[in-house]
Amino acid sequence: MADHGYRDLAQFIIDNVGGKSNIVSVVHCTTRLRFKLKDEAKANDDA
Repeated sequence: MADHGYRDLAQFIIDNVGGKSNIVSVVHCTTRLRFKLKDEAKANDDA
């Protein structure tokens, strides 16, 4: 994936967890990102 692909993917993830302002923290492990969100109802679980 080219650099712009990672940016697009990052933006997609941010948009679907409710935006930057909804993210309290993010931790990564081998296979996933673990988000702590202010309001979990804003997250698009289907995406």
